[in-house]
Amino acid sequence: MLSAPLRQARGFAAARVPPPLMEAPETLGGPVLNDVVAYVEVWSANGTENYSKTFTNQLVDMGAKVSKTFNKQVTHVVFKDGYQSTWDKARKRGVKLVSVLWVEKCRTAGAHIDESLFPAANPSEHLSSLIKKKRKCMQPKDFIPKTPENDKRLQRKFEKMAKQLQQQKTTLDNDVPVLLFESNGSLVYSPTVKICSGRHSAMERRLQEMKEKRENLSPTSSQMIEKSDDNTVKSLCEASLNLSHDTLCSGVKSGPVKQDVLDGSWESFKDLNKPHEESRKREKGQKPTRTLVMTSMPSEKQSVVVQVVNRLKGFSLAREVCGSTTHVLAGAPRRTLNALLGIARGCWILSFEWVLWSLEMGHWISEEPFELSNYFPAAPLFRQERLSSAGRYQGTLFADQPTMFITPASSPPRAKLGELVELCGGRVTRSPRKASIFIGPRPGKKRAAAMYLSETWILDSITQHKVCAPESHLLLP
Repeated sequence: MLSAPLRQARGFAAARVPPPLMEAPETLGGPVLNDVVAYVEVWSANGTENYSKTFTNQLVDMGAKVSKTFNKQVTHVVFKDGYQSTWDKARKRGVKLVSVLWVEKCRTAGAHIDESLFPAANPSEHLSSLIKKKRKCMQPKDFIPKTPENDKRLQRKFEKMAKQLQQQKTTLDNDVPVLLFESNGSLVYSPTVKICSGRHSAMERRLQEMKEKRENLSPTSSQMIEKSDDNTVKSLCEASLNLSHDTLCSGVKSGPVKQDVLDGSWESFKDLNKPHEESRKREKGQKPTRTLVMTSMPSEKQSVVVQVVNRLKGFSLAREVCGSTTHVLAGAPRRTLNALLGIARGCWILSFEWVLWSLEMGHWISEEPFELSNYFPAAPLFRQERLSSAGRYQGTLFADQPTMFITPASSPPRAKLGELVELCGGRVTRSPRKASIFIGPRPGKKRAAAMYLSETWILDSITQHKVCAPESHLLLP
């Protein structure tokens, strides 16, 4: 016989032997939790991993409704290492607090298990609020692209933009002038037919005056349009616009004039337009030579501009103003480097509304009503200088100024400031000995005969289209 101590030891050892693993019964499936509205808050012990999504999917598969917020309809809270505020709120409302084991048991048993068998635990319930850990999920979030349908902030911006466009649309007449791109790389103004006499806007009168004076409407157009092109356009207008006054007014209001109202002139229109169509087909695969630059433009507006340019064609987008740039779009009237380079090159400095109106009309419209001349008064002056110049354009703003040296520590960068000076007719040297004006901070001994000016002297002079007084831009020693 075994002694009593030995029998007790054998009994203790037998009790320590783990039972064999039992296979989990198969899930019966079905909506076993139809009456459950759950709120899931399951975190790792260190508070960096959020496992709520896994148990949310399991609850949904069993027919339960899962709420993203802890509202009054919630009947169960699946809790593990969650927030103390969630625990206190559930206790106060009398909502059933269950552990993740309850979800697993309901899934494997295929039935609604009693919640009291799997109560949730909260180890940090009695800890001080000062030592409770903050939770920050380190898992990557699912990428959901923002659209007006799923992002309220973006939806409000688009609604505001559409409202402003509608307000502007009611203030302008329907007959907006059109700019057409020709195959030879020029922009040809196609005026609207004079309808409803006595109601022409100031914009139309100005455009008509510019046409009569043979002024170009854009720096991208050629200096003179050949007479053959004029005769062709005139013939097209006479052949295709042989309409009565009433028909024309109704056609403009309702959209493009239909083919069946052209009074038998459609065949002649096609014959006259055939050379232009063939030339456009040849140019279709070529990249546009003129570029458009955006500055101070929010990302959502940049996306709109890209889509409109891809749709209406005629431009390539560039990041910085260069020799091929003809238009600069400003999302806000700020004096940026691209805006100043556009002014110095005689480009159009336009508001974002020009793009919206062009999209509304289905073609690039006249720029003049949308030019930011109130904020950049020098822009029209530089552009007129460029249009009136023969050959390669170069401004004359700094032509009478002494040779300048731009220091390496200048801001904006030295190369860009030098480009601005040279575009305005100034002379820039790389040798300090040859310079009489120094732009930007320069340490060391200064020459008595030279002037040391701030970079703002160049920027202000270009903005105002006049050489500013050096005395107000002197650099203190």
